[in-house]
Amino acid sequence: MGKNLFLLFFFFGVLHYSQKPIFAKAKVNAVNVYRNSAELQNSATFSLPVGTSEVVITNLSDEMIEKSLQVSINNKNVNILSVQFTDSYVSEYDMDKTNPRIKKVTDSITLVEDLLFKSNIELEANNKTLELLDKNQTVLVGSNTSSVAQLMQLTEYYKTKRVEISTALSVINKSNNNLQKKLNRLRSSLRINSEQEEASADGVIIIKLMSAVAVNVKADINYLAENAYWDPFYEVKGNKITEPLDVIFKAKVRQNTGLDWKAVKLSLINGRSSRNNTAPVVKPWFLESYKQEEPVSARSYSSRSDTASVKEIEEVVVVGMAFRSIENQFNISFDVDVPYDILSNNQENFINLKQTKIPVNYKYFVAPKSNTDAFLIAKIKDFNKYDLISAPANIVFENMYIGETTIKPNQTTDELNITLGDDKKISVRKEVIDDKSNVKLFSSYQEKTITYDIVVRNNKKDAIDIEVKDQFPLSKDESVKIELLQTGNAEIDKEKGYLTWDTKISPSETKKFRVSYKVRYPKDFSISNL
Repeated sequence: MGKNLFLLFFFFGVLHYSQKPIFAKAKVNAVNVYRNSAELQNSATFSLPVGTSEVVITNLSDEMIEKSLQVSINNKNVNILSVQFTDSYVSEYDMDKTNPRIKKVTDSITLVEDLLFKSNIELEANNKTLELLDKNQTVLVGSNTSSVAQLMQLTEYYKTKRVEISTALSVINKSNNNLQKKLNRLRSSLRINSEQEEASADGVIIIKLMSAVAVNVKADINYLAENAYWDPFYEVKGNKITEPLDVIFKAKVRQNTGLDWKAVKLSLINGRSSRNNTAPVVKPWFLESYKQEEPVSARSYSSRSDTASVKEIEEVVVVGMAFRSIENQFNISFDVDVPYDILSNNQENFINLKQTKIPVNYKYFVAPKSNTDAFLIAKIKDFNKYDLISAPANIVFENMYIGETTIKPNQTTDELNITLGDDKKISVRKEVIDDKSNVKLFSSYQEKTITYDIVVRNNKKDAIDIEVKDQFPLSKDESVKIELLQTGNAEIDKEKGYLTWDTKISPSETKKFRVSYKVRYPKDFSISNL
C-alpha cells in the first residue's frame, strides 16, 4: 500500500514539473528616453491556474540592463517567486508567434509546397518510364525471334505509350510552373506581411508564480535598455528685426533596442539614466605652499599621493565650501502628446516638441580688431521662463538659411544672447590715420603713437542699433606706459582695455569712431605685438 502511494505521489510530481509553461508577449506602452538609454514600460496579460506556474514573457529587448528590471502584478492572490532574464531561451514548448494574416499565408505555402513535391515525384516517375521505354525498344526491335506481327504490335505500343507519357509530362510541367509562380507570390506576400509587423526582440523573462486561485492577471514590466538616444536642437526663425523670434524646439530620436516601439507614449528626459547618487564628502582643503627661493627640484612631487592631491586641488570648485563638483543639468522631461512609432533601425526620427514666439531686442555687434563682420544678436530677457536647454540651433532669417549657432541658457547673466548671423549690408572698416614712432634726443625712452578710425556704414533700409567694441593695449610692466589720447566718446573699461560704443545708425548713414593712444617704453625694450 505504501509503495503504491509513493508511486502515485511520484506520478503527480512528475506531471506537475512537466507542465507546459505559460507564454505571453510583452507590449511596449510608454518609453522614457534618456540621452543615453531608454526606460521601457511594458505589460503582458495571461491566465494562471491554481498553484505554481512558470510564465515565459517574450518580446523584451536583449539590450536590457538586467539590474534595472522590475516586475509587478497587482493581484493579492498571486505571489512572485522568482524572475530570470535571458536572451537565449530554449524550450520544447514554443509559442506560436504568427498572427492570423501571416498564418493564412504560411498554411497556403505549406499546401502548395506539398502539391509541388508530389508533382515532382510524378514528373520524375514519367521521365524514368520514358527512359526505360526507349531502352527496351532497341532491345525488342533488334531481336531475331521477333516476327513482323510482333514488331508492328511493339511499334504501336511504343508509339501509344510514348505519346501518353509525353502528354503527361507536358501537363505536369505546366502544373509545376503554375505551382511555382503561386509559391513565389505567397512567399512575396509573406515577406511583405512580415515587414508590416513590429520587430520582435529575443529578450525573455521567466517568472515563477504562485496563485491561490485561477485568475487572469496583468504583469507590468519596466526596465532600462541601451542603444536608445535623443538629441535636442532648435530651429530659430525671424522675419524682421521688429518682430519676435519663432523658436521651434525639436528632437532627434533613434533606437536599436531590438524591438519596434509602435504607438507608444514618449517622454524625452534631458539627462542620463545612470547618475552618481552618492552625496559629496567635504574634506579639508590644504594649500601647498613653498618659499620662492626654494629650487624647483625640491618642490617636485615624487610620491603618487602628492600628485593626486595636487590634481584634486586643481579641480576644487569653491561655493561657500570646498568639494568636487560634477557639472550636470536637471532632468527636465518633455512629454510628447501624440503616440509615435520608433522603429529599431537606428534611423533618426524628427519630433516637434514645442513652438514658442519669444520677444527679443535685436542689436548688431562688431569687434573690428577680430572681425569686420557685423553680427545680428537677439537678446532675450527673462529667458528662464521658456525652459530652454543647451542645444544647437539652425538659424533662418528673412526666409534664408543663415547658419548654425548654439543656445546656451546655462549662464548667470539676466539676458540670453543668440547670434543670428552676420549682415553683409553693414560695412565696417578700419582706417589707419597715424602709426609712427619717435625717439627723443638724450632720452632713455621711445614713444609710439597710433591713430585710426573705425568706419561703420548702414546700407539697410531700416535704422539699426549697433554695439562697436574695440581694444587698446594694457601693460604688465611698470616701465611701459599707455596713454589714451582719443576715444571718440566711448565707454572705457580700463581694467580690460575695452572701448565700447552703443549707437543708432540711420539708413545710408556712415559713422566714424576715432581712437588714438600712445605707448612709451625704454629704448632697450622690444614689443612684438603692438
